[in-house]
Amino acid sequence: MLNKVKSAIERSDMIKKGETVCCALSGGADSVALLIALQELSTELGTTVSAVHINHMLRGEESDRDEEFCRELCKKRDVPLTVIRKNAAAFSHSMGLSVETGAREMRYQIFSELSADKIATAHNLNDNAETLIFRLARGTGLRGLTGIPPVRGNIIRPLLQCSREEIEVFLAAREQSFVTDSTNLTDNYTRNRIRHKIMPEMNAIHGAFPECVTALTASFAEDEDFISSEAEKCKNKDLRTIHPALRKRAVISCLKDHKLEVTASRVSEIEAALLGDGGKISVGGGLTAYIRNGKITIHKEKTEAIDSVKILREGEYPFSSDRIVIISKVNCEKMNSSDIVNKKLTTDVLDYDKINGGVVLRNRLRGDRIKPAGAAHTRELRKLLQERLPYGERRICAVLADSDGVIWAEHIGAAERVVPDSSTGRIMKINITPSDKL
Repeated sequence: MLNKVKSAIERSDMIKKGETVCCALSGGADSVALLIALQELSTELGTTVSAVHINHMLRGEESDRDEEFCRELCKKRDVPLTVIRKNAAAFSHSMGLSVETGAREMRYQIFSELSADKIATAHNLNDNAETLIFRLARGTGLRGLTGIPPVRGNIIRPLLQCSREEIEVFLAAREQSFVTDSTNLTDNYTRNRIRHKIMPEMNAIHGAFPECVTALTASFAEDEDFISSEAEKCKNKDLRTIHPALRKRAVISCLKDHKLEVTASRVSEIEAALLGDGGKISVGGGLTAYIRNGKITIHKEKTEAIDSVKILREGEYPFSSDRIVIISKVNCEKMNSSDIVNKKLTTDVLDYDKINGGVVLRNRLRGDRIKPAGAAHTRELRKLLQERLPYGERRICAVLADSDGVIWAEHIGAAERVVPDSSTGRIMKINITPSDKL
């Protein structure tokens, strides 16, 4: 078994020389074998081994017995031990989870707070097979069929190639005892039912069932890794044009980029919008996914609106919570006429004397229309912005209007009727800048 552990560590590059490895020690056979294996290999691997025991406070005296066993074992083997007592039932209730699921979430939360370089858990060959059956029963895609990963972040699983029988033989050879969790003997938990009822039947069909499952999940893992890497390359493409297998993974990757929860319903909803008319979907965390032309952008939805502000003089006008619109007027006598009519310049420069009545700064309103500089026809401002911006951004575009309508719009530029020409005497310049830049 020791050779299998060493091989697994080296194959998956689980531990580097000089790192500290903390063994998650429950006191059961698997975790005790893992602790001993890591300690026996520590000199060869150049690692420092410690342990952590989490008392879930679920089984009264039995939980305390397990804690005491771990204390004695680590003392005997001169392994530094951290003991954490936390009520798994209370934690699970507060999170709205079953005790089985909540206890697992609690453990990994604790693991994330430990200072060791790597946290080693004692999942073995049989656990991997049980996990596959569990996921099949609940429904899963290819990713779920990849089984328990050997490495996930700083969590490592050196026993994944070792069967439960090998673990018990390893402990017997060292005359090492272990404790048994009485809840593992009942069928109160889903995994126990799989272990006690389904696994024996599968082993009766094929004696090497756990080994076959591990080979299968390894093959699935390779396929999943390849497909996901291809999907990463497609995230900025038109997702309507790629294979559904890549599209789903691209959607998942977009959600994960923003640390959002990935659920089948959320992925399906976004995919439907991609293949349909687009739109916006709330994805949690105060974020919204904007879907347009087969692409996804995710950011905070900006819904701020401002009251109309009269532009009475040059100056800085706050617009929304994070931008400033700066208005300035320039006499053109000192400017070159070619600069005034330069096409690029017309995007933020208006002929001041062509403006009719007063000027107001505001958001876009329903029914706003504009004939952009150089355009042949007047169009709805809403449709022009729709062609250029995701939904959330076009809702907060700055607009300048006079008594005859829109004379300038952010991202669109000046209206044809107020574009400077060679006879322009005065111009109005518009600049928008983030408020934190001033």
